Amino acid sequence: MGERILFVEHRKVCLTYSAGGHFTELNKALAGIHFTRAYHVSFKTDRFNEGGGVLRYFVTHPRKCILRTLVNAWQSWTILLKERPEIIISTGADVTVPTIVLGKLLFRCKVIFIESGGDITPTLTGRMVHRFCDLFIVQWPEQKQFYPKAVLSKGILL
Repeated sequence: MGERILFVEHRKVCLTYSAGGHFTELNKALAGIHFTRAYHVSFKTDRFNEGGGVLRYFVTHPRKCILRTLVNAWQSWTILLKERPEIIISTGADVTVPTIVLGKLLFRCKVIFIESGGDITPTLTGRMVHRFCDLFIVQWPEQKQFYPKAVLSKGILL
């Protein structure tokens, strides 16, 4: 039995995330939305296979290393230049920061970020990108004190 489609999005969308919980949260947040022109950006892991009908780009995982972050930024810029998304949707983590920042500053993308529900304290990624977001969603009421302009989700996505 297939997923029930509630909304179809025709604009070009970049979905960027880390593997594991961030990917799971994104899938739950976007359940019911069918994207006709979307692509994914993450880092290479056994969880993600190339192909499978999904346009997926793999970038270097920064791992809090400035050189790896610069490589990721270059890769993210080339992907943004090629794909030209109108919207970037992300759940983090660090692998997504260059795509979000460059997408907003250089390509004027609308940015939607969903802060992790794994902790009530702000994530490093959330603190870095919230000023670039058009919509910043938190999953815990306690997170609103750190992000006053954030929107509280109707439930936890974990």
